[in-house]
Amino acid sequence: MKKLAVLTVRVDSATDDAIQALAQADDRSVAWIARMLITEALEARKGAKPQNDKQQPGKS
Repeated sequence: MKKLAVLTVRVDSATDDAIQALAQADDRSVAWIARMLITEALEARKGAKPQNDKQQPGKS
């Protein structure tokens, strides 16, 4: 996947803990989990069309 932008966000400790736990449980990076969560949220709101990520939904 070609990275076109870098986002920096501030979240509360509960959100950070949840993202860290998801990343650890899925053996993924926090960046990967955050990207997927943002993409899913945008798709749910019909704000973004799904793009084919070159990474398979499993291990990177």
